[in-house]
Amino acid sequence: MRERLAGIGLNTAPVTSGSKGMQLYAALPGEQDSDTIRDIVREIAQDLTRARPELIVWKMTKTLRPGKVLLDWSQNVAAKTTITPYSLRGEEAPFVAAPRTWAEVERGADKRDALRQLDMDDVLARVESGGDVFATALSKT
Repeated sequence: MRERLAGIGLNTAPVTSGSKGMQLYAALPGEQDSDTIRDIVREIAQDLTRARPELIVWKMTKTLRPGKVLLDWSQNVAAKTTITPYSLRGEEAPFVAAPRTWAEVERGADKRDALRQLDMDDVLARVESGGDVFATALSKT
């Protein structure tokens, strides 16, 4: 997904959701409405599923998803809500929607479950030592 979006000129920032998954953010130029963006992302998700059916799925059907990455294109509409980066999840042991570097994501892909969700103390320490990796990722040219 990162390569496809870079191919159309979009910088991306990965964020572990603080729950089960990961989100990918891109700074958009604001030229299309949310339905157009949703359709573009759905087409990319379908293309990637055709290219890597053993790894990727674009349909929400739970029986298709075990062992695969779901590209949830349907979140890309104005009516949907997504937790924002640096927000705490409202859980007993709250994790944070934590911006990550691509190097972390790549290392995590090499080992199953190696990219764990982060808590508030982890994220505060990361920002103090390395700054805001979210803003940095989206502002790269």
